[in-house]
Amino acid sequence: MRAVVFQTPGIENLKIMDMPKPKPGPGEVLVRVKYAGVNPVDYFTINNKNARPIPHIPGAEFSGVIEEVGPGVGGVNVGDEVVIYNRLFDGTCRYCLMGHEELCVNGGLIGVVTQGGFAEYAVVPATNALKVPKGVSLDEAATLPIGALTAWHLLNRAEVRPGEVVAVFGATGNVGSYAVQFAKLRGAIVVAVSRRADRVRQALMELGADYVVTPDDVKQVINELSEGLGADVVVDAVGQSTWNLSFSIVAKYGRWVTAGALTGGDVTLNLPSLYSREVLVIGSTGGTRAELRVLLNLLSKRRIRAPIYTKLDLERVKDAFDIMFKDENRVGKVLLTP
Repeated sequence: MRAVVFQTPGIENLKIMDMPKPKPGPGEVLVRVKYAGVNPVDYFTINNKNARPIPHIPGAEFSGVIEEVGPGVGGVNVGDEVVIYNRLFDGTCRYCLMGHEELCVNGGLIGVVTQGGFAEYAVVPATNALKVPKGVSLDEAATLPIGALTAWHLLNRAEVRPGEVVAVFGATGNVGSYAVQFAKLRGAIVVAVSRRADRVRQALMELGADYVVTPDDVKQVINELSEGLGADVVVDAVGQSTWNLSFSIVAKYGRWVTAGALTGGDVTLNLPSLYSREVLVIGSTGGTRAELRVLLNLLSKRRIRAPIYTKLDLERVKDAFDIMFKDENRVGKVLLTP
C-alpha cells in the first residue's frame, strides 16, 4: 500500500513508500482510509524522536470504510463507513471507568504510538471505529476526531452558557474554527481572534463569530461588549505567544481554557492576578467516544458544519503542512486523500 513514511524525524524526511498492507488481529479492523486530517499533532509526531514504530506512518485523524474484521469483532462490519476515535484505551483503568477514555493511563494516540492514517490502509481497535451516520460524508467525518472533538470537550469543560462573552484565540485553526461554531451553538457572544482578521472575517462569521478581530484590537472589543468586565470564557490553544494577552482579558470569575500549545508551553503566571479575580484555569485534551457520537449526530442534523479548506493527494503531504502553517487565507481543515 502507499503510505507517508519517515524513518528519521523531520518533515523534509517524509516519503511516499510502498508498505505492507496490515492485517487485523483479534478485536481489530482494517480500514480503507478515505480522508485523513492534517493537524499540528502530526507535525510534532514527525519531528519527534520518540514516534513508534519506525519506519513510522503518521496520521492521527481519519475516516474510511471497513475492509476486513479480525477475530472476535462485533458491532461493526465489512463495508461500514467509520470515523476513528484516536485515543487508545484499555477500558479498565480508573479514568476509562469514569467515561474518560482520553485520559487512560495505558493509552496513547493512534498515529503517534501506532501506525496512522496517512496511508491507503490502517488497522485500529474495533472499539475505536465509530459508524458514520447517513447524511454525513467521510470527508466531513474526518474533521471530527481532533479538531471538533477537542473544541467540543474544552467548551464542555468551560461550561459555556448563553449570553456569555467568549473569545477564541487561533480561531482559524482546526480546533479554533470548531470552537467558534460550538460557542455560538451554546448561545454565546463569540469574538474570534486572528492576526489575519481582514482576510478571514467572512469565513469566521459564517461559522458563527459575532466579531472577528486582531490581537491588537481584542481588548477594546471585549471591554465594549462587557462594559469593561472582560470575557467570561477565553479559549487559547495557541500557547506561549498569546498567553499574556488572552489571560489578561478574562473577567473576574471567568474561565481560561486551553487544549494546546502550538507556539510553546512555558508561560509565566502572576498568582495574584489569578486568585484576586478568581479565574479558573482549565486544561483539556481530546474528548470521549460519547462526545464524538454527539458530534456525528449534530453533523447529521446539519446543526454544525465541517470547515474544510482543501483536499490534497497523499503525495502532497509536505504541501499540506505548508498550507496548515503558512496559508494566510486558511480557515479549517486540510485533508489528505490516500
